[in-house]
Amino acid sequence: MYFGDAFGRSIRGHREGSELSREKFAELCGVSDRCIFNIENGKAVPKLDTALAICQSCQIDAGELARFYAMDEDILI
Repeated sequence: MYFGDAFGRSIRGHREGSELSREKFAELCGVSDRCIFNIENGKAVPKLDTALAICQSCQIDAGELARFYAMDEDILI
């Protein structure tokens, strides 16, 4: 599974579970709503600092990122 797809689905689930609009969530993360849209739809992979900001906004342990990286056979850890 591709990192962007898994991470994006997880982020969307957390955002929707928190009943946040994409715009409000993007504001909390310090990125544009277009950026969140692209990440949630697997069209973009966030830079590490953006991924960490998103995790913090979702209250996801940053260590959880390793699980998403491990899913991607193209990423070597």
